[in-house]
Amino acid sequence: MYARMTKFVGLPPERIDQALEEFKEGQLGELEGQEGFQGIMVLVDRPAGTAAAMSMWDSEAHMKASERTAERARESAVALAKPERFPVVDHFEVVLQRMGDTAAV
Repeated sequence: MYARMTKFVGLPPERIDQALEEFKEGQLGELEGQEGFQGIMVLVDRPAGTAAAMSMWDSEAHMKASERTAERARESAVALAKPERFPVVDHFEVVLQRMGDTAAV
């Protein structure tokens, strides 16, 4: 499994919910429709004005194929939330995943 982590810093806290709703109503469906999509987590620290989104993919090739869709989602979030700086994007191989009582490598 592979993961793309996008981190937003310097978000005005009052714009976080609006940006999240826009993502859920728009770009989330596009990401879910991409071949190899395995899931997404969105994390928010409202007082600090930071957020991160981690999408999971069944292969590196499928993650790379989804880059344009992810780029559109980031552009939309930046336009709406107006963070202090452009988001940082990292790519990872998932070597351990544990959710509840199950583990996967």
